[in-house]
Amino acid sequence: MSWQSSGCKDLLPGDMQCVGQALSTITRYVSGIRPLLPGACRAGLAGVQYGTGASDTLNGMDAPKSTIMQMRTRLPSLSSGSCRIWLLCLVLLGVSVSAGCSVFSPVSILNALVPSSGYTLQSGVVHGDGERQKLDIYFPVTPADQTRTIVFVYGGAWRDGSREDYEFVGQALADAGHTVIIPDYRLYPSVVYPEFVNDIVSAIQAARAPVEQRRGEALDEIVLMGHSSGAHTAALLSADPRWLKDSRITLDALVAIAGPYDLPLDDPEVEPVFSGVSDANEVIPVALTTSEHPPALLIHGVDDERVLPFHTRRYAAALQAADVRVDVRWLQDTGHVGSISGIASPLDRSDRNRQRIIDFLDSL
Repeated sequence: MSWQSSGCKDLLPGDMQCVGQALSTITRYVSGIRPLLPGACRAGLAGVQYGTGASDTLNGMDAPKSTIMQMRTRLPSLSSGSCRIWLLCLVLLGVSVSAGCSVFSPVSILNALVPSSGYTLQSGVVHGDGERQKLDIYFPVTPADQTRTIVFVYGGAWRDGSREDYEFVGQALADAGHTVIIPDYRLYPSVVYPEFVNDIVSAIQAARAPVEQRRGEALDEIVLMGHSSGAHTAALLSADPRWLKDSRITLDALVAIAGPYDLPLDDPEVEPVFSGVSDANEVIPVALTTSEHPPALLIHGVDDERVLPFHTRRYAAALQAADVRVDVRWLQDTGHVGSISGIASPLDRSDRNRQRIIDFLDSL
């Protein structure tokens, strides 16, 4: 299993080396690309300038960030989804032909193209003493009739990631009417299993007070959701009820995206993270699944080469054998990171990944 990205076709934290030159070039000549956009998009981008002054350089952070933020402030006026898709395609075109230097992370570009609407954000809620023990909560402006509280655990091979990177997840699901909790957690090599799992449990507990205060009712049910190694953590909490037995929390469902559910402990990148495990089945959701497991939606890209699709097939088979409801959604022409980045509002039209999750939540 390969945990590190081999290219820049997928846009998330592990793939940050391909963007800087492309972004600098695109932002440097943003006035030049405006003629390529539909009329409404051209109007929305009118007046966007590259950088903020004479000190801006193509290799610095300030100029690309300045332009991206200008573009973002104008996104509410670019109400047409096709405008955002045009902009994203232009950025991706630049990325595809310019590789090798890093100025701006791809996920920052994605988040910049996501509308900053549909939610209010409570940031930096503490769930421990460490710098990485904080969480963000995305509250929906208009709660759904059957609103859910979703705890999203991001991936990164237990080595990488930040809650701010997943604003596009919080926005997409909060805009659909659900509360979204995105915690940071401690990473390897600072900690090993089970500490990062304990961090997610403590985050769930810490989120209770602010969620209950905002919603005016007890928080006693959540949906766990995760991607990649984060999906493994979410699946582990779902498959082994001992983790949350003292929390007074009921798991409504699991939404797991491209996770290593049949965890290979002999993998050179997995082994040190789980070095203290004596019984492999203790950390393998496929082996832990019982009839107590909540209903599950499993999503995987058929072209995923980082976490191979057999993990989802085996997990689905274990759930079916335990007589647990499981819905499996295969994403065609989609790799490992595309299975989560497709949730972003500008991309959801391509594979309806966001809508599949919302439909699953509505069916519970």
